[in-house]
Amino acid sequence: MCGFLGEISSSLLTEKKFKDLLDLSRQRGPNQQTIWSDSICQLGFNRLAILDTSSAGMQPVKSPSGRFYMVLNGEIYNYKSLQLEHGILDSELRSSSDVEVVSQLLDKVSILDLVTSLNGMFAIAIWDTRFQKLYLIRDFAGIKPLYYGEKENQLIFASQFDQIFKHPLFYSKRLRPDAMKTFFGFGYMHAPDTVFESIYQVEPGQIIVWDYANKSIVEKMYYYQWETSETLLDSAFSTKEKFKNIIHEAVKKQLQSDVPLASFLSSGVDSAIISAFAKKEHQNLTAFTFGISSHGKYDEREDASKYATYLNLNHIIATAKEADLISQIDAHFKAMPEPFGDYSSLPTYLITQKARMHATVMLGGDGGDELFWGYPRFRKSLHQAHWFRYPLWLRKLIIPFYRKKKPKLSYALERLRRFDAWIMEKQMHFTDIDSFMPNTYYTASLYKCYEYKSKLEKSNILQYLKKNEFYGHMQRTLKKIDLCSMAHGLEVRVPYLDKDVIAFSNMIKSEFTVTHDFAKIVPKEALYDLIPLELLNTEKKGFSVPIAHWLKHELKEDFKKTVLDTPIYGAAYLDHVILKKMVANFYDNKLKVDTWGLWHVYAWQKWALHHGLIEYKNKK
Repeated sequence: MCGFLGEISSSLLTEKKFKDLLDLSRQRGPNQQTIWSDSICQLGFNRLAILDTSSAGMQPVKSPSGRFYMVLNGEIYNYKSLQLEHGILDSELRSSSDVEVVSQLLDKVSILDLVTSLNGMFAIAIWDTRFQKLYLIRDFAGIKPLYYGEKENQLIFASQFDQIFKHPLFYSKRLRPDAMKTFFGFGYMHAPDTVFESIYQVEPGQIIVWDYANKSIVEKMYYYQWETSETLLDSAFSTKEKFKNIIHEAVKKQLQSDVPLASFLSSGVDSAIISAFAKKEHQNLTAFTFGISSHGKYDEREDASKYATYLNLNHIIATAKEADLISQIDAHFKAMPEPFGDYSSLPTYLITQKARMHATVMLGGDGGDELFWGYPRFRKSLHQAHWFRYPLWLRKLIIPFYRKKKPKLSYALERLRRFDAWIMEKQMHFTDIDSFMPNTYYTASLYKCYEYKSKLEKSNILQYLKKNEFYGHMQRTLKKIDLCSMAHGLEVRVPYLDKDVIAFSNMIKSEFTVTHDFAKIVPKEALYDLIPLELLNTEKKGFSVPIAHWLKHELKEDFKKTVLDTPIYGAAYLDHVILKKMVANFYDNKLKVDTWGLWHVYAWQKWALHHGLIEYKNKK
């Protein structure tokens, strides 16, 4: 995990100005910093040393021929097998890092073939000095971020959004109202868009080629395709055994580290599976559990302790009080280089801060719910989707009668014409957003992400929901983990998002979920082989914080100052009078307002304030 910055221009920044921008991502890579440039390309790198911590592993790194210069943020887990496959001798390598092997391969295979062969989490920038082309590449799951900005025949690219919009090229910034509305509704910037014009994100599994001769992007392609085959039944014994082998191998590959490594351990299925298989390979494995002392309903420490004892893990339990979370809110917002509104980033920020005291690399269980239909909303959507076979006018007539027997029927079935609009609305956290942005649509890429074209059959629906979660909700989760962990120089690896695990998941036909309404059967059955059933927590827990209570009490003064008493950033694109009236109604208890949506506005304002885009009204 590192941070990089680059620019392609006939008038490069001075080293001092370039370094100032590079320093914005110093927390991502606190160990070493290097800048390289030629007449039109400048690359800077902040390194968090994981493999080969010596200076030999520093970047940017050049290929043996000198033709290519590269920076890579992330980890390549199959670099050893690639080295063996292509006959690269250890004596040919300048370091023992994964990046060194990749740089060697640049002279041996095409960039497309190289990237297609990689298994890992990565954001890569490759400068071809011969043809003066830049390649921007993001991993297939979107684990690592990669931003770029195009303006005045120049290209800027970086690991962080603020490194782009604070570049002198973007001193004059224009907000995108469609991307603003997407943020207010969903709480994050959905790739490939950002809230500013001319600044974008590389999408998961995408390569972008920028040509200096043309001063523009000459190619965009997807090297990774989402493909499903449904050749394995989820209830079959052989499917469970294959899963165990594949996830075990994924964990094994991701244990490579020359610095202290540990695993997160909660009461859930996924972190327990990761920790159990990591223990098989790493006898002295440390597991880290975090709990808020005042949140008994969500406290996972007791269950996690049972797992750790049975697995014989070195178990570290960190405890905090609710007041500790509140005290970190402003530091948490200051650490955000981009607007981000998922309030679960608060405990994540504190968890990663405490975990960094014990390790530099952590294994996490993220991705399991998305790949194996673990969320309750999957089944609710599955069981009510058939209503969208009927026209809206008919649903309005008959559903009220059905609701008398089934009161949990969604009221959206009587409002929305399309199934995909319903799924999209489920992920939205500001239900009254149209009242203050009535004439603005969401970004086209967001609509495309939720688009559903197949027949409303259960097998089709489940596969759609999984893909949608992967490219939708999961991207917000991965962004949260990256932003919070990198604020503390902590690398978090996600074995569930190994390329082979994703491919395996896409081979599963989930008959058990359809027939028996049972979630996540494959990982759960695998876990029963690892930890006795009587020790396992059967009720799914999540971590939450009392946002509504905080906004009305502990954060009331700061929230009002930030949202009501400060000009809304981008007020020209929304009806700020209606927005502020919604806030006033929330405090006067006159109207039920979605507090998660209000938090999005709070996060938006905090981001704008911390980055000098607006100022407090009474600031002297």
